[in-house]
This record gives sequence, structure tokens and C-alpha cells, in this order.
Amino acid sequence: TSTTQRQTVAEGVYQALKRDILTLRHAPGVPLTEQELCDGYGASRAPIREACRRLQQEGLLTSIPYKGYFVSRVSIQEIRDCFDLRAMLESHALALAMSRARPEDLRRLEQLAASEYTYHDHDSYVDFLDRNLDFHMRVASLSGNARLVSTLRDLLSAMQRYFFLGLDLGDFGGEMRGEHEELVALMKTGHERDAVECLRRQIAASRDRILRALAVQGVGLPME
Repeated sequence: TSTTQRQTVAEGVYQALKRDILTLRHAPGVPLTEQELCDGYGASRAPIREACRRLQQEGLLTSIPYKGYFVSRVSIQEIRDCFDLRAMLESHALALAMSRARPEDLRRLEQLAASEYTYHDHDSYVDFLDRNLDFHMRVASLSGNARLVSTLRDLLSAMQRYFFLGLDLGDFGGEMRGEHEELVALMKTGHERDAVECLRRQIAASRDRILRALAVQGVGLPME
């Protein structure tokens, strides 16, 4: 039906536009008119509006009457808030996962941990961050709490923009691989407190890496 076709087109536009926002092809703060989006994504206004509505709900787009859409800006405080929330959610998920993870689960995590990216290679950033998200979501899924997993996926997906900002400002591939391998090694020991402390330390290091890189490069993000 035409309704089903429009929904399919809207889903395709949504996925493509979201990826372009998360990978900074559409930078924070840039305007996006309906006509530009129609031309750029090969769709009519109805699916474009549906996709933009969903992205507004996720906080990636804002709409200003008579002016169009704008990619949501990124602020220092927002980055801090998101990392703070991530530490709370992911630490709880890991604690639950520690009692449920089987040897084969840990072997799969080991395989996912062994990935890096090529500095200044945009396509490798996309691949690396997909695998990075997969690693953290597989840890979370071992918690057995579907709502926690869903909430954490939404948060980490929205945070991909921050990781892209950080990756392009410094070569942290080896460092991030080492962090994942260290976490899996601690999960193997079964020592929950040590593993959770390691995870929280790594999340803080990720936050500080991004904020330090932004400061050094003089990327002028607003504080709030």
C-alpha cells in the first residue's frame, strides 16, 4: 500500500539522516531545510517530515517555525551529563552481567574487543564505533534486563557524535582496544567490584579524552 511504502521510505530517510548526524556529516548547529533534505535523500516531504519528527524526539534535531530544522548543538555540560548517566546505567548492567556471563559469551566479547580504527579514516571510524557499540551492548544484554538494554542503546547511540568528535582529534585506537581487553579479563575473574571499578574508570577516561581533545583543538563548544 502507499502508506506502507511511505513508512518504508521514511524509515530509510530516518536511518540515513541519523547516521549522517551521528558521524558529523551534518555538523552540530547547521540548518537543514525540507527542500535540501528532499533533494539530498531522494524523498518527498511526507517521509522527510516523519524522519525529522523522530530525530527531534531523540534530541538530534530541533525545529524552528518558518526557519526549518537545525542539527542539535553539543555542549560541554551535555557531554558530562551523558557520561554521568552512562556510568550509572552501564555499571549496573555490568554488575548483573557478571553473574550471568558464560564462557562462550566472554569469548565473543574478547573477539569484539580486538578492534581499532585508522586515524583520519572516516569510514574506519564508522566501522570501529559500530563494533564499539556492539561490544558495550553485548555486555549490557548479559544483564537480562531488556528495558535497561534499550535505554542504554538509545543513550550510547546518541553519544556517537561525541566519540566522532574525539576520534578525529586524536589517535586513541590502541588505548580503547586495551580498555576493552582489560574489562573482559576482569569479567573472566568473576570479581564484580574490580570489573565495575574498571568500567567506571574507563568511562571517565573516555569523557576526559574527548573533553581534552576538544580543548586542545580549540573546538568552541558552549558550556551549557
